[in-house]
Amino acid sequence: MTEEAPKPEGKQAGKHTWHDDTPFPKRWIGYVVIKVIVLVVAVGLGLWWAGLL
Repeated sequence: MTEEAPKPEGKQAGKHTWHDDTPFPKRWIGYVVIKVIVLVVAVGLGLWWAGLL
């Protein structure tokens, strides 16, 4: 009565991680590090500009 949906084809059918969507999946850790650095610098500049640092 019910038909099974076709399974996706690929290396690992059904397994898809968030870092597979990045332009360079093998270097996803670098993107995370860069984002953390940019966030820390932005917060630091904001605190410095507000006179809290």
